[in-house]
Amino acid sequence: MKSPAKNNKKAAARIFEVRDSGVQTPALDRSLALLEFISAHSGGVTTAEIREALGFSANLVFRLTKALSVHGYVERDLSGSRFLLTQKLLTLVQPKREERSLAQLSWETLRLLRDSTGESAHIGIRSGFDCVVLERVIGLSLFKYYVEAGARGPLHAGAPGKVMLAWLPEAELELVLSQMELVRVTNATITSKKAFAAHLREVRGKGYAMDLGETMEGLRCLGAPVFDAEGRVCASVWITAPAPRLDAEAEEKHAPLVIEAGRRISELLR
Repeated sequence: MKSPAKNNKKAAARIFEVRDSGVQTPALDRSLALLEFISAHSGGVTTAEIREALGFSANLVFRLTKALSVHGYVERDLSGSRFLLTQKLLTLVQPKREERSLAQLSWETLRLLRDSTGESAHIGIRSGFDCVVLERVIGLSLFKYYVEAGARGPLHAGAPGKVMLAWLPEAELELVLSQMELVRVTNATITSKKAFAAHLREVRGKGYAMDLGETMEGLRCLGAPVFDAEGRVCASVWITAPAPRLDAEAEEKHAPLVIEAGRRISELLR
């Protein structure tokens, strides 16, 4: 097995494009390209990797990373050699109510969901064709699955993503599906757009979604929608567990609890 450092270095070697916005803002275009590049590498990136991938000079890398660090969007890891994204971007994009973020509003409900199911509870939002985790409460069992805040996963391969798609208005869903690439993540991933659209109709009919090892073999998730003040789906709340603990019997038992958690969080956004 290759080490994370070698994998990260190999990934960093890919050339990332600096897209020209066409409105004469080269500094902004480069800064956004840098943020996207760092975001694509969970282990962080070095100055040399940034220069190689983006074609920036050492001086430009220094100035951009310095500015982004001052504004709180980028930080160095414990070794001081790699740049990582902070959680600040997440605080900008998530729904808020009376100065409290969605992650803050949902904390108590997530804790109650964890306590009632014993499994790790999460809340996340949609970002493009990905689901981004905002917050999680770790499960009570000795052996548990959970995902850290800031982690991303494809919408089509997980329960939270399915939920955020299933409750979209029909015309908007058709547009999103026409642009999505249903990449096979595991053997269980749905890759047919026709089959996936039918699956989303089933999800909406049940009121929740399941991930039966579509993101990772042996992992299962059960998610339900969260709605904003206008009644639009804005997030998903879900539990994650090893497959043997989230079988058909557990699904029937836990689904009402996850749906109720979504309803409670939705109420807090109104």
